[in-house]
Amino acid sequence: MMSEEELLDGAARVLAGDHSASMVQIAAGIGTSRATLGRRYATREALLKAVAVRAIEVVDGCLAPLDLDRTADAAAFDAAVEELVVALIPAAHLYGFTSRDATVLADPEFRAGVDRQDQRALAFLALGQRLGRLRQDLPPYWIWYSLWGLLDAAAEGVRDGHLAPRQIGHLVLTSFLGGARPPAPPALTRPPADAPADARQTPPEP
Repeated sequence: MMSEEELLDGAARVLAGDHSASMVQIAAGIGTSRATLGRRYATREALLKAVAVRAIEVVDGCLAPLDLDRTADAAAFDAAVEELVVALIPAAHLYGFTSRDATVLADPEFRAGVDRQDQRALAFLALGQRLGRLRQDLPPYWIWYSLWGLLDAAAEGVRDGHLAPRQIGHLVLTSFLGGARPPAPPALTRPPADAPADARQTPPEP
């Protein structure tokens, strides 16, 4: 028999692909009957509520890497970022649905849970900026939203059959850090050996 968590995760995957899916379509998408689904959730609204609660609980469990001490160094921050991305990948389908459904977004309990998670994330990202591991010219909210956008795109790519699940950890992490990391300072270059002598000399102090 399908566990409650498996049922809700399956429903979230169906709804992420079709936000208007009916109870019949959701049941078919997760491999159960409408009657079985109805015995657990009498209405579609009740099912959506349960998926929203599940989303908050799952993401809460993924955010442990955010709780770094303020004295953490750059290496600890980098390790936490990678751990965070890997942990969040299985939750991307929940985000893909809950972040767009008007019924879920209007739920005060869901909004309070999201706001609480956002505050944890923003403190973590601000630490990364202070350590010089994230760009300081980007608002922390933008960096956080960008990560979830990549996770959502990865989940859609897997759902559509364009990406393999084993690929998306590397793809998300590489794309995220490629945009969020500060640009490297320009490399110092030496004039070629055959350059004129004055080009190879250090200019005098003014």
